[in-house]
Amino acid sequence: MSSQGFGVNPGKTYTTTDLPLPIGVGSVGKTPDGTWMFVQADGAIDQYAAVKISDDGQAAMLTTTNAGSNNLQVGIAQVAAADNEYLYVFIGGVGGGGVGSGIKVKAAASYAADANLQTTATAGVVDDASTTVIKNVVGLTTLTGAGTVEVKTTGYLSVN
Repeated sequence: MSSQGFGVNPGKTYTTTDLPLPIGVGSVGKTPDGTWMFVQADGAIDQYAAVKISDDGQAAMLTTTNAGSNNLQVGIAQVAAADNEYLYVFIGGVGGGGVGSGIKVKAAASYAADANLQTTATAGVVDDASTTVIKNVVGLTTLTGAGTVEVKTTGYLSVN
C-alpha cells in the first residue's frame, strides 16, 4: 500500500473504459475529512456500505461472516459500485469524518449515537449490538429505523 497525495474523488466510480486509472489499486490518499483507499469492487457494493478490503485491494461488503478473526482492513463506500468497478473508500484516520463531513455508513434500526459500530449478518450494514466490533469508529446520531449515520474516527478502521 502506498501513501501519497493525489486527487481523491470519493464521489466517482471508474470502469475499465476509464483507463488509465487515476491511481493504483491499494493506494491511499488524504482529504481534510480523513484517509481514503482506492479499491476494486469484488461484487456489487451499495452506497454507504461498510466493506472489507483484502491485501490485493479488492473490496466486498462487510458481514459478520466475512469479517473473520484476523486483522482486516475496513472501509466505507460513499458511492455504489458494480462488480469490478474502482472507487475510493473511507478508511478513517485520526479525526476523520465528524459532524457535517457527510461521511456516512448504513446502519440497522435502533442504532444509538456514539456506540461502537459492529458487523451484522446483512452485507454492508452495521449496528451497535452484534459480535464483531469495527475499531476506531462511532456513528454520531441515533436511529430508530434503518438508515445512514455520519461517522467519526479515531484511527484506521479494522476488525480483529
